[in-house]
Amino acid sequence: MLLPLSLFAALPLGMCAWASLIEPNLLIPSHIPWKLGKKFSFLYGFRIAHISDLHFCKNFPQKFLKKISMKIKEFSPDLIVFSGDLLCRARVEDGERLKAFLNTLEAPMGIFAVLGNHDYEAYLSRNCKSEISVIPQENSAPLKRAFISIIQAFLPSSPNQYAPNHTPQHPNSQLLTLLQDTPVRVLHNSCHLIPDKLNIVGLGDLFAKQFCPEDAFAHYNPTLPGLILSHNPDTVPMLLHYPGELILAGHSHGPQISLPWPKFAKKILERLSGLEHFHFARGSFTLEGNKQLYVNRGLGGLKRIRFFSPPEVCFIHCNHD
Repeated sequence: MLLPLSLFAALPLGMCAWASLIEPNLLIPSHIPWKLGKKFSFLYGFRIAHISDLHFCKNFPQKFLKKISMKIKEFSPDLIVFSGDLLCRARVEDGERLKAFLNTLEAPMGIFAVLGNHDYEAYLSRNCKSEISVIPQENSAPLKRAFISIIQAFLPSSPNQYAPNHTPQHPNSQLLTLLQDTPVRVLHNSCHLIPDKLNIVGLGDLFAKQFCPEDAFAHYNPTLPGLILSHNPDTVPMLLHYPGELILAGHSHGPQISLPWPKFAKKILERLSGLEHFHFARGSFTLEGNKQLYVNRGLGGLKRIRFFSPPEVCFIHCNHD
């Protein structure tokens, strides 16, 4: 009897050790098809690496950075895209190390990124009233906000709301300066055209009040397929009536603590992602107009804790539908 009891007591400790020491250092590749019709057959065989939510800080493990770089290099992508949150809490820490990591990434068609809610001049998240707001660095009340998020997970979903004093935020100037010395190009409500191949559209962040699809799609070439980068999956319904065949997002981290079953527990944990459209917390989706959506679990987080939601790099293979 003592042995089963000791095993039962050890189980929570083992789960905590796994979630804090092992799973955050795993890197699981996901391979998904981008199904394109015959009119876009010129893109068949094109390979894209999608990463998200690095949340780089001074304590980010160097070994894990090397693992990310090597995994992408092994795939040999034509294009690398990043769907936001390079930084953690809007701070540029150990910038030279971040720059060195980004300079290890290579893709012949370029490396493109959008900004997430951590990549502006202020850290943007939900406040203690569950409103989208600037979160003060010195008094962020993380435990109180986490407790409110847990309560909200059991309540009916409500639309995103901004705090009354919330105003549009500017991109983090230190980050933009750092990126000038890397191959990473930021798309902020703009479209980059790879001639005869692809539109790459990058949106500003929803929490920063910088999401402006009218500007982003202004120079879109409708004769070519479109890859859309938008950090927050809650923007997806607002993108359905714009062109583009594949939307890539992040932000939710999976969420970081997940369960494959039972269904009710999985749903509650998805709601902890803080998304209005919490069913977009992770993975592949087919949308109206045969658009595809992929929501990346990301690479890091405010806390390096993961359970049934390991960090990922997504490898996209363009092929026929």
